[in-house]
Amino acid sequence: MTAVTRRNLYSPGVDNVTHTLAGAALGNAFFRERIGPAAAPILAIASNLPDIDAAVMLLPDPYVITWRRTFGHSLFLLPIWILGASYLLRRRYPDVSRPAMIGLVALGAAGHLLFDLVNSFGVVCLWPLSDWRPEFAIVFIIDLVLAGILAAPLLASIPAARRDKLAARSRLAVAACALYLLLCAWSRWAGGRLLARSGMDQGASWSYLFPEPFGPHRWRAVVRDPTRYRLYLIDAARGTLEPRGEIATDDADPRAQHAAMTPQGRRLSAFFKAPVWVVEPGEGADTVVRTYDLRFTSLVLQRAPGASFGFRFVVRPDGDVVVR
Repeated sequence: MTAVTRRNLYSPGVDNVTHTLAGAALGNAFFRERIGPAAAPILAIASNLPDIDAAVMLLPDPYVITWRRTFGHSLFLLPIWILGASYLLRRRYPDVSRPAMIGLVALGAAGHLLFDLVNSFGVVCLWPLSDWRPEFAIVFIIDLVLAGILAAPLLASIPAARRDKLAARSRLAVAACALYLLLCAWSRWAGGRLLARSGMDQGASWSYLFPEPFGPHRWRAVVRDPTRYRLYLIDAARGTLEPRGEIATDDADPRAQHAAMTPQGRRLSAFFKAPVWVVEPGEGADTVVRTYDLRFTSLVLQRAPGASFGFRFVVRPDGDVVVR
């Protein structure tokens, strides 16, 4: 039996406000004149469709977060969700033809997957055949610039007299959004080159760049040594790399390995990108093993390690991982 506790969980991925704004922008930009005003709300709703798997967050299982971006985002199951959503939306918008409705819902769902891929959480797009969780990791989980670009056409069209230019403004917003994502991708590439040129990752077993908030120029470089991670804050715009400390990991400790070998530990090990295992004294002869992912920390926000998606195991002296 295993004791695992979960704390401070939040819904991962690009926030649903941005998903909704992206769908509305696509609808107004390219389908408002051909299909009608209904295209924008249809795409706004469909752009949240893959988050159907967010329902797992209502379950009591402490490691249920590993199910996020799985069956709702699966390329194998998504056609089912698209057909179901299309049927329901046609009851609300009967003037939209069935093929047009399916196309709009599919476009919204595809846009959702793209926006989820650009941040660092990954999408299990081949679920249930594979736990592979690809990601581009070029945008922080909530990006105010991205949301602002997508919201601009709607805000500029609030006066009724300006609504006739909504389609043109939305097309500009979609183009600006694409350029912004390209800028983020370039910035990450530049940050990676800066890390390589510094030599800080030489001899490391693994290194990775995670996006930081408040601009596309900041990156959190995580470099793995045998028993520790080294952290660096990279400013790609200024060309600077600042050491931000080290975090030890006890994953070679037998007690941490006992925790990692439980069903819950295996799920977390597959889910985490840069797992940290911490072995601490517990009550009596017991040992507490904590684990968290450096993917969900931040140097800019100065979030305490393990504040989000932190889990705790209790290990008995005989190696048993038991409920306390």
